Amino acid sequence: MVENQPALSVDDRLTDAPRLKDRWFKKQGLDYYAQGENEEYLADEILSLRPDEATAAMRAGDEAWDILRTTARKSAFMDGRLAALGVPEFARPLVQWSVENEWDNFLVGRFDFAGGIDGLPLKLIEFNADTASLLPETTVIQPEVIRKAGLKAAPNDLLATLESNARRLGGGRSDTAIVATHMGSEDDSHNVDVLAKISTAAKWGRTDNVMLPDLEINPDEGVFYEARSGKWIHYGTMIKFFPWDFAAIEEPELWEYLAELVMAKKLRVFNPAWTMLLQSKALLAYAWEDNPSHPLLLPTAFDPAGLPRPLAGYVRKPVFGRMGENLEIVMNGRNVVAKTEGDYSNGPVIYQEYAEFATDRDKHRYQLSTYQAPTACALCCRRQDDMIIDDDGEFVSLALLKEKVSLRF
Repeated sequence: MVENQPALSVDDRLTDAPRLKDRWFKKQGLDYYAQGENEEYLADEILSLRPDEATAAMRAGDEAWDILRTTARKSAFMDGRLAALGVPEFARPLVQWSVENEWDNFLVGRFDFAGGIDGLPLKLIEFNADTASLLPETTVIQPEVIRKAGLKAAPNDLLATLESNARRLGGGRSDTAIVATHMGSEDDSHNVDVLAKISTAAKWGRTDNVMLPDLEINPDEGVFYEARSGKWIHYGTMIKFFPWDFAAIEEPELWEYLAELVMAKKLRVFNPAWTMLLQSKALLAYAWEDNPSHPLLLPTAFDPAGLPRPLAGYVRKPVFGRMGENLEIVMNGRNVVAKTEGDYSNGPVIYQEYAEFATDRDKHRYQLSTYQAPTACALCCRRQDDMIIDDDGEFVSLALLKEKVSLRF
């Protein structure tokens, strides 16, 4: 039998992480994650979870997926909700068409949670439906760190599950290629490389990593890239690593071009347009409205007065914010105890009850995440010595603690 194990603090779970050599990163093509401004990005410690904690986190991912999908489908045909979710009126036909025609065409996303360690309850923070980053860290770096440390890995079947999911989805037209596209950052490019390799492994066909500004998108003919002078490649499938809300709000012409191609079935896009609903943090308010007091959800509202315990603390979040930008943590209804700047200060916001994160002696807060493809298939973790985990957070490799087993005769 497995003994009841005493509660372990975060510090009791931390072990030194082996330092991977520069030549290993170079061989993997991942120098970016260990050099320059990222030299201290990979944490020098490993966090070990109890097996039951890891299982609970994976189950939470699947439960959260079911909750948000149900709320998204219900909200997709309610104009009032669509407006609050941040979907412009001109964009709604594609979102609704996508719900009706592409509901199961989901490749990968990532949930972020508070708690789950030290006896703290797991609480859903948000879902990353458009740019589920940390793919190279989770699929390549974390397994190597755990292997060299001689520890048992936390659940991490991301690559195998992604490939299986991609095979289920199929790649699209046989007479066209596949493009994996992003906005141009080096991190985005590395994440897209992982998805391009999955596409190739799943027999989708030729898959190119191309920045979005380098693509020619014609609403009548399709998506093209000029590989060399006069040599154009036609893409019938797009693996998209840029936000749908970016297209809808900042580049409406891009949205309209993609909508025409998708609805004419000249282009398949992963993840499809309906996932804009999952990306919107306003969906968390409707999930709470539809599932009041659900233990996995945090009370979330469009006004602090709509929270059941506003004086207990809340976080003000942009509906389409990313990377921890433009967040405010407010205590006692008026004291702003933490705040970040960023590019999302002008959009609509939601208010989410403050959740406790497991914290070590150096005041690092730990955030567990589950990858969904679409079932939960991997765990990863980030930490930061601040109240807000933003783009400066460290990636922490995850292992499993050994279970203590006693035999009774």
